[in-house]
Amino acid sequence: MNAILFIQLTSHLFGHKLNLTYDKMMRKIPYIILISLFFLSSCTEKFYPEINSDISILVVDGKITNKPGPYEVKLFRTVDLNKTDTLSPERGATIVIYDNNGNSDVFWETLPGIYKTQNPNFKGQIGNTYWIEIQTISGEKYESNPETIQAEIIINSIYGEEGDILLPDANTIKAAKILFDAHDPTNKSSYLRWEYQESWEWRNPYFKPKSNNPSKICFPYQLSNDVHIFDGSVQDIKNFHRLNSAIINEDEVKLNYEYFINLSMYSVSFENYQFWRKIKESIQQNGGLYSVIPANTRGNICACDTKNPVLGFFEASSVNSMNASFSTQNFQMEFIDFPQDCNEIEMRFKDGRPDESKFHILRDYFEAETHVFIVRQNYCYDCNVKYSPNKPSFWP
Repeated sequence: MNAILFIQLTSHLFGHKLNLTYDKMMRKIPYIILISLFFLSSCTEKFYPEINSDISILVVDGKITNKPGPYEVKLFRTVDLNKTDTLSPERGATIVIYDNNGNSDVFWETLPGIYKTQNPNFKGQIGNTYWIEIQTISGEKYESNPETIQAEIIINSIYGEEGDILLPDANTIKAAKILFDAHDPTNKSSYLRWEYQESWEWRNPYFKPKSNNPSKICFPYQLSNDVHIFDGSVQDIKNFHRLNSAIINEDEVKLNYEYFINLSMYSVSFENYQFWRKIKESIQQNGGLYSVIPANTRGNICACDTKNPVLGFFEASSVNSMNASFSTQNFQMEFIDFPQDCNEIEMRFKDGRPDESKFHILRDYFEAETHVFIVRQNYCYDCNVKYSPNKPSFWP
């Protein structure tokens, strides 16, 4: 997840890989750099235009960290900010990254709208400053404001705690909260952003093969879908306690067998923190993170010599990660042992019948002219219909 989390909605748009080998690309780099330096000269005048939802808007999502690359920039366009189904990848752009020491590298388009660095020797360094310059295939030029990689924030521990959480209907529900502590040994980093990925063992409550490769045990995987930020600027000693990550309520089965979380902590600039704070406020006012793009949340990307609109952020940050595992044995509270979405479902049709690629029909009968089906979701019999039978890479 990066500067624009809603870019995940467009993953299905990014199709086939380019047929360029690394050796071929390396042979072309000197020429590409010369061309890029010619076309991608620094902005002579920067514009931050107001955003009109009726016009096509370039959205930039990229990041460099102090960990080895490749680093990635995603470009896409939207023609209506009030809809999430009008996004398309921006293909054929030229992107170059620079640092304050005169080094540079080229981003190559590896999938439609997805650009990655190829030089393994180009690596983000704490204390160095980075920015990108973009030229689209139509000749539009954009540039990010310089970002300096801050000192790394170290995750000390990840632990669980029981508590109640408030539901939208004002009721409460018991939940396991996954918290963590962190610190900056240099006491220089003040602004934090973190994200996590989680996975757990899923075992079919029933089993009747519904796919060509049936599996009784799978490993669901998901990314965090909230904005997690913290302002530690008022603290002289940069020790951070009881920061929130995942929440698992009593109506979920994530902890029944094995549950793993991979937490990544980013030390970000004040501008980056402000960008995410505005996005978080927009989400709280307008609904879910994946609803619409916060149109006037200005990032650090500007247009050069043009008033073409642009959104997004190119982030330069340090990152530190930690894994942790949990199960029901780590908590006193009780969790359900049977997933609610594997209960029987009643479906009624005047004409037609349930989609048998999604539902297993248990029984059916007629009520006058209505055909009633009692069904259960297929993945309750064969988890491979919905989840992967393979463990994610962060599992031990």
